[in-house]
Amino acid sequence: MDPDELAQFTFEVLAAKNSLRRSREHLHDIVESRLVDDLGDASSWAVFAADGRVARELTAALAEQLRRDERFAARVEDLAHRALWRRRLVPRRDVLLGLGLAVVGGATGAVFAPFGEPRAQENVKQAEEEKARVKGVLVAKVERQVRVDDAFGWAFADPLSDAQVQDLLKVEGGPELGPLTSGARPVHIASNSFGEPYNFTRTRMTVVNHWPKPVLITDVKAKVKRTAPLSGALVWAGAQGGVPVIDLTFDLEEDEPRARTANADGSLGDPWTYGENVELEPGQTQPFNVVGRATTSCCEWYLEIHAEVGGEQQVFEARDANGPLVTTAFADRYRQRFSYQINGGTWVERGEGGMFR
Repeated sequence: MDPDELAQFTFEVLAAKNSLRRSREHLHDIVESRLVDDLGDASSWAVFAADGRVARELTAALAEQLRRDERFAARVEDLAHRALWRRRLVPRRDVLLGLGLAVVGGATGAVFAPFGEPRAQENVKQAEEEKARVKGVLVAKVERQVRVDDAFGWAFADPLSDAQVQDLLKVEGGPELGPLTSGARPVHIASNSFGEPYNFTRTRMTVVNHWPKPVLITDVKAKVKRTAPLSGALVWAGAQGGVPVIDLTFDLEEDEPRARTANADGSLGDPWTYGENVELEPGQTQPFNVVGRATTSCCEWYLEIHAEVGGEQQVFEARDANGPLVTTAFADRYRQRFSYQINGGTWVERGEGGMFR
C-alpha cells in the first residue's frame, strides 16, 4: 500500500467505531505522537479528534511521515489491518445489496446476522491472501544494535597495509576506525565483561504479519556457516563506559510524562504504545527497565500502572519502599565539589563551581 493510500486508510480506521478498540487506540497514539511532534501546529489533528473531519493537509502530513520512515509505515499498516481483520468495515448498503441474505429487525432496521454468498467471500479471501504473498506473509527486518557500555573492537581477515596502519594511527577523538570503515571490511566485535567469555552481535528483529489472519510464531532458529576466527588484525577499543540501552524512558519534565522508547543516540522516540500492551497470564511476572530523565529540575516521582482487569480500567501504583524516586539535574553552581582521582583512588576537594567538564 503506497503512503497516500495508507494515510487515507489509517484515518478511516481511526474514525471507525466498530474496529478492534485496542489496536485502534495503539494506532491513534503513534499517529498522534508523530504528527504533533513533527508538525508543531496540531490544529488539524485537533479538528479530527473533535469531530472526525480529516483535513487534506493532515492526510498529506501523515503520508509524508510514512514515506520517510519505513518502520513507522509498517507498524501503522499492521495495526490498521489488525483493527479490521475480525470486524470488517462494511457499509450497511453493501451488506444489504451486495451480500444476499440478512435478517432485518422491523422496528429498528438493525442488521442482526449479515452473511454473504460463499463464493464472493472466498474470492475476497483469496485476493487478500495473494496480496499478502506478494508483500511477504511475514516480513522480518534485522538491525544491528551497539550499546555504549559494551567492550568492543573490530577484527579483520587480513593484516592492514602500511597505509591503513598510518590512517588508523591518525584517528583522534574516540575509538573509531576512520577511513578503515570502507574497503577493509571490518567485523564489529562485542565481548561480555562477566562470566564465561564470549563475543556477540546484538540485533533487534522486527516481524510484520501481512497475512489476513493471526500467525503464531512457534520457534526462531539460527542458520549458521562457521569458519575459523578472523586473525588478520585486531583493533580493540575495550569498554568505554556509558549508559546501557533501556526499555522505557520518561522525560520527567513533560507536563504528563509518557513512557517512551529510546533511540540509539539517546534521544526519546515513540510512545511505548508504539508496541503492544503486555498481557500477563496468571502467575506470570514481567520485568521492566525504567529510566526517568531530568535536565533542568529535581523531580520526585513514582509509577502508575494502567491495566484492564475483568473489562474495567484500573490503576496501580508502583513505589520504591524507601520513599519517592528522586532525579535531579545538574545545578549551575555548587558550594562544595569533590572528584574521584582514579590513579590515587581517593576523593579530592575542588572548591566551588559548576559540573566538571
